[in-house]
Amino acid sequence: MTQKQTRRVLILFSIDLVVLGVSLCIFALFHHVLPHSIGNLYGSTRSGELLDFSEKFPDVFAQEGQVIREDGVYRDENVSLTVTTHAENGVTYYVADFYVRHITSLRTAMASEEFATGVSDSVLNIAKKSDALVAVSGDYFGIRQRGIVIRNGQIYRKTKAHQICVLYYDGTMETYSFEEFDVERAIAGGAWQAWDFGPALLDRNGKAVTSFHPGIAGENPRVAIGYYEPGHYCFITVDGRQAHSRGMTLKEMAALFEKLGCKRAYNLDGGHSAAMVVEGELFSSPSKENGRNISDIVYLTATPPRKEEE
Repeated sequence: MTQKQTRRVLILFSIDLVVLGVSLCIFALFHHVLPHSIGNLYGSTRSGELLDFSEKFPDVFAQEGQVIREDGVYRDENVSLTVTTHAENGVTYYVADFYVRHITSLRTAMASEEFATGVSDSVLNIAKKSDALVAVSGDYFGIRQRGIVIRNGQIYRKTKAHQICVLYYDGTMETYSFEEFDVERAIAGGAWQAWDFGPALLDRNGKAVTSFHPGIAGENPRVAIGYYEPGHYCFITVDGRQAHSRGMTLKEMAALFEKLGCKRAYNLDGGHSAAMVVEGELFSSPSKENGRNISDIVYLTATPPRKEEE
């Protein structure tokens, strides 16, 4: 091959590399940066009668038409919420302990009010729009192309990515490894919510998991959801990366949920995303001002079930 031919091959190869690079950038921009509405792809998981947990907890809820607001306490005929602040061992964390009469009071909301990637907003703003009593960051589904997404009984994405947590219409909550999770079985079982983030913090006996991947195990701001029994749950948000609070390791977080008596617990998006909002006000202290924007929240609402959910 002559020197001229060699130069020509190199030029063509360079052009191919540039075209490939531009194509990859466009692909990344479309799939990871620009808003991309996907919509509801698979329909609803709704099946069976909506359970009423009030008979299990006769002294928890307020009387019909009554609303009780005290320091850190909210109660009406549908929900009962107690929010407490704790500071110990160089860590500040917040526990929102709550009961629901119907599982539909434990909801999720998306930043764009539709399933889309590349769209985000603060936990505070999404919570205000959703009229949330208490809200925390979700699993940030919008930053990934894979990962189960079932929200408020609607199925948006079926491809799995990590450990998965499912909240069912009957009020039970279960965590699954990537290998054991079967999306069709979860749908058939009546999945109300499904998150794909993790890891699970408690084992099937309600004992704290003690071993985690070192890349995510360290001290950080944290958010997680806990399950006691059908109708009784909690959110925990941990401040971190600040002078008043160093954050928690996953091992510490798991031990806390075991201490509280939860049967299951599941880690949600933390770090700069970690935030708790109570009745329209930022309750925790995010490591980034107002917290990092995120695609979704998990929240408690006092709004009664919609007709289609009854």
